[in-house]
Amino acid sequence: MARTTESDSTSDRSSDEPFPRKRQRSRPALDTYRDQIAKVVRVVFILLALVLAVGAFLVAVRDNVSSDNALVKFIWNVADAIDGPFSRDNGIFTFHGKNAETKDAVVNWGIAAIFYLVVGNIISRLLRPPARKKR
Repeated sequence: MARTTESDSTSDRSSDEPFPRKRQRSRPALDTYRDQIAKVVRVVFILLALVLAVGAFLVAVRDNVSSDNALVKFIWNVADAIDGPFSRDNGIFTFHGKNAETKDAVVNWGIAAIFYLVVGNIISRLLRPPARKKR
């Protein structure tokens, strides 16, 4: 019978896995990639929340802002496009009376901004790789 040495048994274990060294190297690369994607997602959701907050502010100071300004129109159009069920025209809360349009925009877009921040944070945490314990 042939004797197996310790080096033979370790070479047998490594031959069971194709490309064992590549697998070890790719895990940190995958973690780095996941971390970068999580950061991008978080920044995008922060920007969406910021657009909604600035849009609500611009509605609130509407009397002092030129509604013909291209930047103001752009922010209002983007905020209207991303507000979903938190629309200032047909949102969760609908106010009547004096300053109703301002209240609708501030409350509904404010809730939408908070919603985007929470959802962005949750998605970012799900995408981010688990923390590794340092040895």
